[in-house]
Amino acid sequence: MTAPASTPQSTLAALKGSMPPMRRPALSQERPRARRRPCLLLALLPTLLAGPQPAALAGSTDLEASYRFLTSDRAAGGILYTATAGKLQGRRLPLSFYDSAAYWGEHVCAAADCAVVDVYNPHTYTLTPAPSVAGDLQTERVNTHNGANIYDAAAWQIAVMLGRAINGLSAPTGEDVYALASNQNMLLREGHSGDSSHPTPNEIKAVTAGSVFVYNGQRVDDPRRAYSFRMTPRSWLSKDPFAGTPYSRHLTLANPPADNKEYQPGKVSWTDWKPITGENSWALLLGPLQAAALHYQIEKKSTFVPFHDPALGNALAMLPTFAAMQSSLGAVYYAPAGTVANQGDQLVDPYFVAVENNISLYAGLQVLQSVLQTTLRQEKGLSPTDRASIEAALQLSGAMIHGGNIGTPDKPRASDGLLAFFKNAAWRDGEFVQGGRADAPGAASRWQPSLETKAVDVNTWGIAALGGEQIDAWFGFGAGYRNWSQVKRWGGYGKGTTLWGVGFSDQDGNGIDPDGNFRQGVLSVEWTAGAVTMVRSLIAHYQAIADASPNYAQARQFVESLRQDEQSMLAAMETLRADTYASADFNGKPNNYNKLLPLSTKPYLYASKRYFIPFGWYANPLPSTCATAWMIMIKNNYNPFLPGGGLEKNQ
Repeated sequence: MTAPASTPQSTLAALKGSMPPMRRPALSQERPRARRRPCLLLALLPTLLAGPQPAALAGSTDLEASYRFLTSDRAAGGILYTATAGKLQGRRLPLSFYDSAAYWGEHVCAAADCAVVDVYNPHTYTLTPAPSVAGDLQTERVNTHNGANIYDAAAWQIAVMLGRAINGLSAPTGEDVYALASNQNMLLREGHSGDSSHPTPNEIKAVTAGSVFVYNGQRVDDPRRAYSFRMTPRSWLSKDPFAGTPYSRHLTLANPPADNKEYQPGKVSWTDWKPITGENSWALLLGPLQAAALHYQIEKKSTFVPFHDPALGNALAMLPTFAAMQSSLGAVYYAPAGTVANQGDQLVDPYFVAVENNISLYAGLQVLQSVLQTTLRQEKGLSPTDRASIEAALQLSGAMIHGGNIGTPDKPRASDGLLAFFKNAAWRDGEFVQGGRADAPGAASRWQPSLETKAVDVNTWGIAALGGEQIDAWFGFGAGYRNWSQVKRWGGYGKGTTLWGVGFSDQDGNGIDPDGNFRQGVLSVEWTAGAVTMVRSLIAHYQAIADASPNYAQARQFVESLRQDEQSMLAAMETLRADTYASADFNGKPNNYNKLLPLSTKPYLYASKRYFIPFGWYANPLPSTCATAWMIMIKNNYNPFLPGGGLEKNQ
């Protein structure tokens, strides 16, 4: 990471500051040639909510307004900015949230002291807030205003291509939509911030430096093979949204350097330098490869993704690094050694595994295999070297999934594979655990699960990616349905006996009370969209049970119950769209919401209220790139964990 202009380069210690992330941790087979009829879910849901009634499910006008949020600049009510650095100059890139100084100043600061002192450190050339609650709040709003989580950007890539290829929508500027989506691939390839003052290829990459960013005992010196940090800033010195507004009264700058005027009140150094497996799985595999398949195989009606498309180039460069992070048990580690945890100054245990990360990587590898197989079969101009690269990638990714040699010819190394890990270790008492330690030296067992906090998404994403048929084959008929029932009992949000959606964990104040009614802790659009995707996967599985099967009658009951949950969740999510949320009745909703965040577009919010999630970051009721992207996927019945999104199965 480089320091601002006219200053020496930052030290490694400066890159290790920690702060709450915006979203933690947080796919293409040959597709049909003809364009599918848009799947817009036009207002056919029954009125199921026994409380504040949601708006009618979005029709084409609402879908277009949500799509415009994803493809417009911030000044026009969107989420994009135009980069100024290096080869990224002039290219539009996504951010994670749409916020405002008024949201932070009137809503967040009404409940907390926001007076912060920013201190310049001449040894690390950093400008950071003094440790305090106000300092944490500043870091959060600076990251929210200036940052793009690479998972959010990957979901954005899929959604903007879905809107174009399936729904026939266009970017407001008229630019080529795949070129717009591909800007994110260029950012990850170039390896520097969009507005960097000194662009270098390792600026946003976790290249090994001494004992920092060591990948399961291996060094990664090539930036193209290194994980990207999960949050990419616009620039190293980032602007506080309070700067230049009446809320700048909360900001004080202490001992700025006399020889560099870039250090000004209202600017702080970026401090989130965390390379995470899950986010990289989305950013290098799921997002770009699914977007490429939508562009070439549906929009362009080709039969394959060209081998030399940057989406494939980035994926193939990262594949050996993903393999390096895989344990012999089959689990892939959460982060390289030397990565700072979500809270405090402690380093992540290099043997820690986040099961949801492994689900994302598994899905990404499945998509990569599907794309490569089709390219190998269909692209006529492949050179012998290209073919050899594809075949080597297919062999390595296959071993990562099914087990086998994941090392190099000179240093072979065996792994049981991801599927064996999911079946034999990650599943416990009818659900996926959120994480654990794998193959840690000196441990009493190869797998030590973490059981204290349950995660919603590891189960919803897990079944959406693996499929109900696989889960039932492993754990008995009805295991997938029973898993969803368990998740609702501790993670469901609703009114009375009607489900509205899910939150994040079993610690959110959600779930079912002793009288059988849902509690109302916090509701998340993004995580509920994952639940809808899971439920649809289960519906498809149980609907396919043959009439002659002894399980047929029970399967029909499952389908009926799952359809009710699907429809009630779809209806509830419409109350968390920016234009409808203002009149909905949610606990914790900011006062005068429309005045805090006036918008002409119709994005979806990340959550129903401001809430500190047990996994280490704040949820906010802000217009969200990933939530809006997920809703574009939901409205097209698109499962991002399946090759091609499962569109062929949905026809």
